[in-house]
Amino acid sequence: MNAFLLFLHFFGLMLGAAGGLANGILMRRAATMSPEEAKTIRGLGPMLANVSAIGLALLWVTGVILVWSKYGGLGNLPSLFWVKFVFVVLLTLASGGIHMTYAQIRRTKNPALASRLAMLGPVAGISSTLAVLFAAFAFN
Repeated sequence: MNAFLLFLHFFGLMLGAAGGLANGILMRRAATMSPEEAKTIRGLGPMLANVSAIGLALLWVTGVILVWSKYGGLGNLPSLFWVKFVFVVLLTLASGGIHMTYAQIRRTKNPALASRLAMLGPVAGISSTLAVLFAAFAFN
């Protein structure tokens, strides 16, 4: 059972990374396009953010279950787990900020709010990378 949970955990990681990386690449490409072409590409941003959020939710659910099913609770985790956990929380906050920004853009019809995404996207990317790095050290 734990092997399947670990598979789902890694699948969540794949979804999160795929959505985030694709979004970053597409938004850079959109910056070099005409406004009409870029509008179509930028329209993919919310969908890709949702893919990443689904992956992050899967990571949270499977991670919590694995903490207890494989490690017997929080007290049995290595100290580097807590460093990883800080980056997971930061990633979660950045992801929430991205979703709130997209919701505000839809609600207010103000595309200028998208400037927040230029900060939140890299925060999410860097924090997810550091979470994986510290997970590798914590659980190796």
